[in-house]
Amino acid sequence: MEEEEFLGPGDQQNQIRHSIERYEEMIRNKDAYFFDVDAFLNIIDYYIEKNDPVKALQVVEFAQDQHPASVEFLLRKAQLLAMVERLDEALSILDKAERITPLDPDLYMIRGSIYSQLQKFEEAIESFNKAIPLAEELDMLYLNLAYVYESWGDYDKAISYLKLSLENNPENDVALYEIAFCFEFTERFTDSIDFYTRFIDLQPYSFPAWYNLGNVYNRLNRYEDALNAYDYCLVIKDDFSSAYFNKGNTLANLNRYAEAIECYKKTFEFEAPDALTYYNIGECYEQLEDMHRARDYYKKATKLDPNIAEAWLGIGVTLQNEERWFEATHYIKKALEIDSNNAEFWFALGDAEYHLDNYISAEMSYKKVLELEPENADIWIEYSHLLMVDNRADEAVELLQAGMIYHPDNAELNYRMACYLYMCGKVHESYQILAEALEKNVHLCHLVFEYAPVMENDKNILDLIDLYKNRI
Repeated sequence: MEEEEFLGPGDQQNQIRHSIERYEEMIRNKDAYFFDVDAFLNIIDYYIEKNDPVKALQVVEFAQDQHPASVEFLLRKAQLLAMVERLDEALSILDKAERITPLDPDLYMIRGSIYSQLQKFEEAIESFNKAIPLAEELDMLYLNLAYVYESWGDYDKAISYLKLSLENNPENDVALYEIAFCFEFTERFTDSIDFYTRFIDLQPYSFPAWYNLGNVYNRLNRYEDALNAYDYCLVIKDDFSSAYFNKGNTLANLNRYAEAIECYKKTFEFEAPDALTYYNIGECYEQLEDMHRARDYYKKATKLDPNIAEAWLGIGVTLQNEERWFEATHYIKKALEIDSNNAEFWFALGDAEYHLDNYISAEMSYKKVLELEPENADIWIEYSHLLMVDNRADEAVELLQAGMIYHPDNAELNYRMACYLYMCGKVHESYQILAEALEKNVHLCHLVFEYAPVMENDKNILDLIDLYKNRI
């Protein structure tokens, strides 16, 4: 048996790396080297971090052979068996460990985690509570208790324990993000803002707190407040990519698209580009009516992630904007291959097919939109317009009547119906529907003349509009 060579004082990481290399050399040589307890624990932790519990278990076996009296390896073995879902074996080992060292907090924390995996929440809580008077790092213990209550569906309790965790360690970023999730999930947005505001008063340099506060403001459409929070976050940590990304989203929501693009691009300085960021940049360029750049970024998004359907649609939309209808259909169909139940995609395809005079295909697409999203008032207007253009006026009127039943308060449908009836020679019915439209929203009366300019020559219509305008 080879004895472990003496390592003088030096870098701890070098010692750990040396132990790992010696262990792997021992395995290759099918030999038996000696390691002290700390060296074995470091090797086990190395394989756990590499998410290789099987190799870590092998290390435990070697360690127990060399150090049979060490309880640390019993606890590590239980932890690893739990990782590979050999839960009954893990609990049995913990029972053995408890007889040896009943005051070890790790024993109860591991047992609590296993009970949580088994959804035995009461037993899990009881076990974690036993660890409280024994543990030194209470923040992690309270965090684990919060996880149990989350799994149990008691988010109020989870939030209470997350607060305790942060009281014990304000720098526990995991607890900060977890409490953000709990507030978000329970839609306790005001409580979330109050919590982060108080937390920041005590910890003004906590960039995760500023970041999470910005996210809450963004969720509530308080965009200026969100920007301020993200800016404070970035003053503290100027390489925080997620803050630049979310600040970009906020600026886009404020229609400040050029600034949003700068923020999105800033993320590339700190992490590799991803498809969603490219897509968001494309959307901003589209809003700025720079279709060439928008299409370029949408294409970059699809290269990184061919399954990002919205980017394929984005390419199609930019082509539609340039009246390149045939090319647009190719990309819109790519989006539909990925998500065939997206009403927006079918609507875009219907519009492209309509402009190509492919009325049968356009109608099929519009029918699909009605099936998926009848609450979209625009589809009733566009589909009925297609029927009118296709000389199917009776069907257009019938369809719009159905739409008006579905959207009784939508004045635009009434205005369009007034136009259809007038164009079909049903003038008195048109007046009646026009009056209903004016009653709902007189400010949209211009829609009549935009769709049917001939109606502007009818004095009765002009008088009717003036009558309702004078009531305002």
